[in-house]
Amino acid sequence: MAANNTLIVYASRRGDEEKCAREIFNLIDGKVDICDLSNRESFPDASTYDTVIIGSSVYHGKVLELVSNFCRINLDILTRKRLGLFIICPDSGERAEKELQEAYPPELFNSAIARDYFGGEIDPSRLSILEKIITYRLSGSRKPSIPASREKIKKFAKKMNPSHASQE
Repeated sequence: MAANNTLIVYASRRGDEEKCAREIFNLIDGKVDICDLSNRESFPDASTYDTVIIGSSVYHGKVLELVSNFCRINLDILTRKRLGLFIICPDSGERAEKELQEAYPPELFNSAIARDYFGGEIDPSRLSILEKIITYRLSGSRKPSIPASREKIKKFAKKMNPSHASQE
């Protein structure tokens, strides 16, 4: 295993996850691989990395199925890595914190050295009729969104940076 070797995996439905993952990618030192699980036939080998960062949007309290499967298959490996978890959700405060905590398995959530939510904008044109109804009922607005926080992303990336590992 090479030193300072980081894997960023995510799955995206609306594109916000990719934007955040790419921003983190640009802020991490060392060798960094980025993987959109939506565009692969198999999962990357998480065992070959020192640091793993996982991101997903949250729908009905759950991360996307590809991310959930990646976490389930690699659960033992991931709990022994420097792990970071993020979600994209149009909520903030307590509601977003709860979404984050419930999105990932407790073993991963508790072992992560960084975990955060970055906001997110919902593009109604990419939602099914049922998703629109549910989203607007839950949010109480016509277009629920909170722009992704660049400051939160920078803080998350700084904590996940391999150079930060020696300070833990």
